Amino acid sequence: MKRRVGWIWGLIFGVSLAWMASGAAAAPKGKVVLGLAGEPVTFDPSTTTGFPMAQLWPLVFDSLLDRDYTGRIVPGLATSWRWVTPTLLELKLREGVKFSNGEPVDAHAVKFSFDRIFDPELKSQVRTLMKSIERAEVVDAHTVRLHTKTPDTFLVPVLADWSFVIPPEYYRSHDSKHLARNPVGSGPYRLVRWKKSEEMVFEANPGYWNPDKQRVKTGVVKFISETTTRASALLAGTVDIVDAMQPQLAPMIKANPKLEAVTGPGAKTCFVVMVIKEGAPWLKPGVRKALNYAVDKESIVKNVLEGYGQTALGTLVSPASYGHTPGLKPYPYDPALAKKMLAEAGHPNGFEVEMFVPHGRYLKGTEAAEALGGQLEKVGIQVRVRTIEYGAWRRNSEARWQPHVKPFWSYVCRNDLPLHASYMYEGAIHGKSLHGGVRDKTLDKLVDEALAETDDDKRLKKYQDLNRTIREMAPLIFLYHLDQITGKKKDLGWKMRANEAVLLSETWWKD
Repeated sequence: MKRRVGWIWGLIFGVSLAWMASGAAAAPKGKVVLGLAGEPVTFDPSTTTGFPMAQLWPLVFDSLLDRDYTGRIVPGLATSWRWVTPTLLELKLREGVKFSNGEPVDAHAVKFSFDRIFDPELKSQVRTLMKSIERAEVVDAHTVRLHTKTPDTFLVPVLADWSFVIPPEYYRSHDSKHLARNPVGSGPYRLVRWKKSEEMVFEANPGYWNPDKQRVKTGVVKFISETTTRASALLAGTVDIVDAMQPQLAPMIKANPKLEAVTGPGAKTCFVVMVIKEGAPWLKPGVRKALNYAVDKESIVKNVLEGYGQTALGTLVSPASYGHTPGLKPYPYDPALAKKMLAEAGHPNGFEVEMFVPHGRYLKGTEAAEALGGQLEKVGIQVRVRTIEYGAWRRNSEARWQPHVKPFWSYVCRNDLPLHASYMYEGAIHGKSLHGGVRDKTLDKLVDEALAETDDDKRLKKYQDLNRTIREMAPLIFLYHLDQITGKKKDLGWKMRANEAVLLSETWWKD
């Protein structure tokens, strides 16, 4: 019998899962010092999104749903969830939970949290991920319903990443400036000090409902943007774990008997966005396919990324993400075929193009872009790589559809935090994407239909068929999925997460 509605995890993890630690839990102990690359711009969880926030907000705030380190969606403040209809999601809340200021975590707090996100005056970026929500409804103290405008099967993964619940009275009684620096939540830790651009200090929240997230008493997060400096701090013993290491630093960490470099598949997919508009030499699909044949992705992974990556399978979706298509093959490296296809498409002598790379944003971004340019030169494509500050890169990208702007390329690595095909599509190939380079109504329709499909089997098939369509259309130059590299002390317990976040709440000192 087909499953008409419902996200599969909601059916698996029902009310029967209390997900509470059994027996007497050991008290939090010790201190862990983390060296992280990025600092949150704010600690107000209703306002924005981004990777630095995804690593630190879950320490102070609980979300309705959660993820384990494999990326699987599990209960959070909601112990169960189910689609009552294709546009009505019901969640049952955990009882007896309080915010650190004593306010109850109940359905009214959940409704307030959603209402605040959708307050026009707040201008929240979070609302773009939840744009299908029409309203939140309080059924009783521990039951809340989310009404959506259209079927949206991507909503559940979003709730696992960005549905942080806040105490109504506290957030009503303070202005935005205060709330940005002084958060109150129901999470495993309290933020007790924040020295801007230097460090944050977290202390265990007494009486927290899930002791498994609170094995360490004190956490200190030091913000160290430069990767070599982070590695040096780990070698010197001033930090216990560091994120986002450069490949060339891993051997140095591995050589230290007290340290280890933990590596594995990451959530970032790198690709080249080609702005497909009138006047672009790559307007024809044959040209774009030729460009994919002209790039030796395996060589870049081996020689630039030093082996820390996996060739993208002709699409955006990594094997860790929902919607992955097993068996889909990457474009092989075939420069002779690329030259032949370019000549057949009317470009026997190639063409020139500017490719913009945001400075310091992506692992070996400039080096990879230059290597890619060198390979394309062999088939006649002259790529002028321009490394610019990220703010300028964003402004340049946002202006891409203006008539006076010439078609260009952008080197992009998108972090698939929700581990879901829809997130990758909407950010790279949908016509409404902030940075994508293609506007195609047929492609948009396929993306939207897959998102709205409520039958689990049919939805997965739609995404997998869409991957094949995207590979054939070649709206991007598909490159690789980056590996993640984390350095840590050997006696610090920690498991690598599928979405690359390094969380204090998932560390402990080994006996």
